[in-house]
Amino acid sequence: MKKVALVDTAHWHVPLYLDALEKSGVEIVGVSDPTETTGPALARKFKTTCFASCEELLAHERPELAFVFGRHIDMPRTANLLLDRGIPFAMEKPCGIRAADVQQLAEKAAHKQAFVAIPFIFRLSDTMKVIQGGEAPVRLDHASFRFVAGPPSRYQRAGNPWMLERDIAGGGPLINVGVHMVDMFRTLSGSKIVAVSAFATSHINKLSIEDFITVTLQCASGAIGTIECGYTFPSTPGQQREFTFSVRAGNRFLRSVDKGIEVIRDGANGIEHEFVPAEFEADLYYSDFVQHVLKAQQDDSVAVADFRDAAAVLELVEAAYRSASEAGRTIHLSH
Repeated sequence: MKKVALVDTAHWHVPLYLDALEKSGVEIVGVSDPTETTGPALARKFKTTCFASCEELLAHERPELAFVFGRHIDMPRTANLLLDRGIPFAMEKPCGIRAADVQQLAEKAAHKQAFVAIPFIFRLSDTMKVIQGGEAPVRLDHASFRFVAGPPSRYQRAGNPWMLERDIAGGGPLINVGVHMVDMFRTLSGSKIVAVSAFATSHINKLSIEDFITVTLQCASGAIGTIECGYTFPSTPGQQREFTFSVRAGNRFLRSVDKGIEVIRDGANGIEHEFVPAEFEADLYYSDFVQHVLKAQQDDSVAVADFRDAAAVLELVEAAYRSASEAGRTIHLSH
């Protein structure tokens, strides 16, 4: 039975991991929670101990794998601690608030040949599988993704008010939910992103983070990606967010429709239409991620994403925030 630790559990995604962890039969050997908000209840649930910090947990236990959450600003310190102890782990995105810090983690993890997994869950999604369509590689011409989540108040209700502070969270919807879209475009394009521009607004909630942001990504191949994300959707229990997309890739045009994806193809006999059922509820893919991590770590295989991916995405996020702060000036990237 694999010994697993849950680190810095005051994070709204933790509940999305629990069902898969319970079903997997792992042993939770410790929980850490500096805020003492969620940790004690989780410790009771798993009949284990709640510690005040990751350091204290590791002083008493030697987990074989850790799932790491916590505040964005604290993530690099926790990651360095686990890398130094040689403990494999999965860490919630964005892994830090500065690309340079995450790049340092990527280099350290590579040097140590450490197992690190990052939940860029759209890589496991129906959306990614349908767009890829069994073709390798997919050559995108253009793509547009729109992910608008519920209002900032949901983070206060979840006990994570730090998510609304730019100095601690690193930003708002772009660094939180937009990273998934950035990663998806980056992965599908197969080309270096060479320029970024963005506009953002914070006039709705008047917080230090943005309410809504639109980002344009230009690839060396000529492909263009646009991403819109925000905390402006009036969430209800049955409908928490808006997620839509459209993509052109070669002779295929794909777009999200109700309960699936429409694929419009320029075929030999004219235009062909196909409907492919797809699950757009992103939260459901966290269970798939848990299963993926447990199997990949056991098989000594490659994780779906790692610190190199997180650093590359965060570099683009930083460029977008810089552009937005400079009236949409195009930021040219050198690699």
